Amino acid sequence: MKDINVLAKLPEVVGAILSDPSGALLDSVGSLDGETVGAVHAFSVHALAQAGELLGLGAFLRASVTGPVKACLLTIQDDAVLGVYVDPAKPLAVVEKKLQGILQE
Repeated sequence: MKDINVLAKLPEVVGAILSDPSGALLDSVGSLDGETVGAVHAFSVHALAQAGELLGLGAFLRASVTGPVKACLLTIQDDAVLGVYVDPAKPLAVVEKKLQGILQE
């Protein structure tokens, strides 16, 4: 991810955190605690990747987690962990499609 600020321009996005696989913060936008959230994202992706391997799903690509206040899309991007926070009232599939388009550029 060359410029995480591109994601912040999407109207559905309330924040984004980019961290390395060990959880160290690389970049963030929004009012989230990047240091803490980046570490949680890295741990979560590692655990989900292990579960996926045990279930025979293959390599981790993306996961969506939705709560009452926010939704989070987790993905691996260029050997980094990217967490994008979205308003849960917005359709998550639309945001996933926009995110995929941005990440492929």
